[in-house]
Amino acid sequence: MESTTTSSKVGARPLEDIFGNAVAKVLDFLIINEPFDYTLDEISQFVRIPMDTLRKMVPVLVEKGLLEEIGKKDDSRTFKLNEKSDLARSLRNYVLAKINNDIEREKFGRRIKAKVPTPGIKRN
Repeated sequence: MESTTTSSKVGARPLEDIFGNAVAKVLDFLIINEPFDYTLDEISQFVRIPMDTLRKMVPVLVEKGLLEEIGKKDDSRTFKLNEKSDLARSLRNYVLAKINNDIEREKFGRRIKAKVPTPGIKRN
């Protein structure tokens, strides 16, 4: 979903906006979908990153403590954001704060465009 009323895109991936690389895409995806774990094949399909890239990237993210291996689906290992990692929690807090900020900016921009008063502000 793109916004014409704000300078950033609502719905954009916050880390990808900053870093613009495959690691950022994967982290954004796993943060936004945090309650769930995914196989490499699922991540590849959802994030549109080649499987070869993921096979190289995920072990490094696990080693750095950002991801953790959860279990298996069928015969494939599953991964999710490492809830125990201070760095992963910090990235999650940033991503969620950025998304919430973008939503509020979009709502404000729509109110301005529609000339709807902001709640709590009385006009004479």
